[in-house]
Amino acid sequence: MNFNYTKQTLASALRKRDLALWGFVVSTVTNAALVFKLMGTEEHWVLMPQYQDEHRLEVTRSKYSDEYLIDWAAGILNVILCANADSIDWKISQLLKISLHNYGPLKEQLKEEAKKIKQDKISTVFYPNSFKVNQAKRTIEVTGEHSAYFGGDKAPVVSKKTFEVSWAVRSHGVILLEGVKELKKQGEQ
Repeated sequence: MNFNYTKQTLASALRKRDLALWGFVVSTVTNAALVFKLMGTEEHWVLMPQYQDEHRLEVTRSKYSDEYLIDWAAGILNVILCANADSIDWKISQLLKISLHNYGPLKEQLKEEAKKIKQDKISTVFYPNSFKVNQAKRTIEVTGEHSAYFGGDKAPVVSKKTFEVSWAVRSHGVILLEGVKELKKQGEQ
C-alpha cells in the first residue's frame, strides 16, 4: 500500500512538473515574441511645448513632422540672428552644443559673424515668415525680414533674406545642426 501511494505521488509530481515546464516554455516564447515586436516597432512621441498646450508636435525615431522642424529652425535662427555684441558669444556657445561639428567650419563661420557684430556694435533681429522643409535633403529654407541696428539715431537696415538650415540625424533620432548659410539671389554677392 505504501508503494502504491509513493508511485501515485511520484506520478502526480511528474505531471505537475511537466505542466510547469510547458507553462514556462509558453511564457518564454510569448515574452520573446513580445520583445521582438517591441524592438521592431518605432516609438511615437507627442511633444507639447510649455505654455502652448494646443501646439502638439509628433515625432518618431525616423520621421519628424514638418512643424517640429520648422520650430527647430526658427529657434536656431533666433539664437544666431537675434543678437548683439554682448550676447553673441553666449549664443554661439549654446548653438555649438547642438551642432554636428563643435569645432569645424560652422564654428569658424559663427566666430567670424561674432567678430563683425562686436566690431561694428550691431544689434540684429530676424523675423521669419515662410519656411520650406525638404526632409529628403534634410534642409529648411527660412525666408524673413532681417534688421540690423547700428545704434544711435540711425535707421535700421532692413532686408529680406533667406537662410538654409541643414541637420543630421544621429543615434536614437537626435537631430544635430549641420550648417546655416544665407541663400543669395543670383547676381548678389
